[in-house]
Amino acid sequence: MMKKTFSKLLFAALLLCLCACANDSKTEPISILAPQGAPALATLPFADQETVSVDYVSGSNPLSAELIKNDSVYDVIIAPINLGTKLMEKNNTPYRLAAVITWGNLYIVGEADYQNGDAFAAFGEAAVPGKILTHYADVKEVTYFSSVQDVQTQLLSGKAKAGLLAEPAATATIAKAKEKGKTLTILQNLQEKETVDGQKGYPQAAIFVKDREKTETVLKNIEQLLNETASNEEQISAWIEQIGVEQLGIPNAKIALSTWERQNLKYVDANTVKNDIAEFLKLFQIVFHDNMLI
Repeated sequence: MMKKTFSKLLFAALLLCLCACANDSKTEPISILAPQGAPALATLPFADQETVSVDYVSGSNPLSAELIKNDSVYDVIIAPINLGTKLMEKNNTPYRLAAVITWGNLYIVGEADYQNGDAFAAFGEAAVPGKILTHYADVKEVTYFSSVQDVQTQLLSGKAKAGLLAEPAATATIAKAKEKGKTLTILQNLQEKETVDGQKGYPQAAIFVKDREKTETVLKNIEQLLNETASNEEQISAWIEQIGVEQLGIPNAKIALSTWERQNLKYVDANTVKNDIAEFLKLFQIVFHDNMLI
């Protein structure tokens, strides 16, 4: 009788141990908030990961709304670097800067005979696009619109001879124009200037996190995608199809892949490009401090 009781106790103890080990081995769920467009492509690897969920949003307002919350459900927020650092400067966010993932994807697209002074359409007047256009290009007669789609409409209708567009929308616009018998081309690459830290372009979209240790695996996955897996077009196409182009806010997988290099998607730890960040933030009158980093 005693042997049976002991055996039952031993079995129960073993079962408890196995359950405890199983619970310990579970990966803690991670939630990511990302803007549609080029930055959303950084989240492609999580299409296959049950423990990582991603929400995609249009515009910067939803990003700002979550960045200022102390109790936000998001562990990782991808946002324009000036958006997060401005909130840090005012001590209005618990998030800190972990990495830069895009180094500029802005191009001037237009008709070959465009002359400075002709009608020019742009977007993001007070945001990164407007600042970069003013800083890196000499363009007169600029009319600002609320979105990339509005600029595309102006170009396709002929109301503007040239305009500011972001990839992959720039290539998509050129393709749509061709379908209409209209020829548009990339007139200027606004990312040609090399930064003080040796990068090409400027720190545009960044990753903000509250807990570096908790999100370290996610950061590594993004780094691997942008710096290594990007050459695996078959895998990237499969992820895009799985998530959906509507969710990601891109024209299609083919254009995303053909413009990958021009989107300047590259993961760089923020600690290694502090000079670039500080220089770029001057355009927004934001003073960079090391305590903005995590």
